[in-house]
Amino acid sequence: MRKLAALIAALALAPAALAASAPVAAVRASNDRVRSALDRYFKAEGAAKAKARNDARSAVGSLLDFEALAQATMGKRWSELTAQQRTRYTAALRGAMEANYLSKMERGQVDMSKVKNDIVGETKQGERTVVKTRVVAGNDTAGVDYVMEPRKGGWKAVDVITEDVSLVDTYKDQVNRLLPKKGIDGVIAALERAKKRIEEEQPATAAK
Repeated sequence: MRKLAALIAALALAPAALAASAPVAAVRASNDRVRSALDRYFKAEGAAKAKARNDARSAVGSLLDFEALAQATMGKRWSELTAQQRTRYTAALRGAMEANYLSKMERGQVDMSKVKNDIVGETKQGERTVVKTRVVAGNDTAGVDYVMEPRKGGWKAVDVITEDVSLVDTYKDQVNRLLPKKGIDGVIAALERAKKRIEEEQPATAAK
């Protein structure tokens, strides 16, 4: 079950064939990139480990619209932030999300060749398209849905919903708890500390 929990964290599996709409193709391409990057990361040693980890992080973020995620997690308070605060918050949120995902994948040490991820359909929601996938690992299954929106550079995910749990809602709850007490600087600092803590807790094989 721990391996499945790591798997459903996000974007690492190659989906089965489906007539590819633009958002489906975007999910498929990103998953392929992450799968390849994580395979290299798990196999890398020595000095190559640090570069492989950075490549894996970049791949993890290739599908996500972090500015949209930042705005959604901040809610109505987004309009109260300065441009500089928005940039700092978005960067801190991205760092925490990517570090958390990579840590889960490494701790799970997933053999992706033994895991199946099917794209099971897509649903239109106005300008958005929800790409629905199903992760299968042995007797365990989990649904992972990608809420996609069109961007100039292609389709991007503005939320990832794992077994009905929204990535946006999860972080928004944390922000809503911290912001009234700590302010935006405190929220940013908390995200930066979370990233640092996650990296320090990674297995000894991880690059520092």
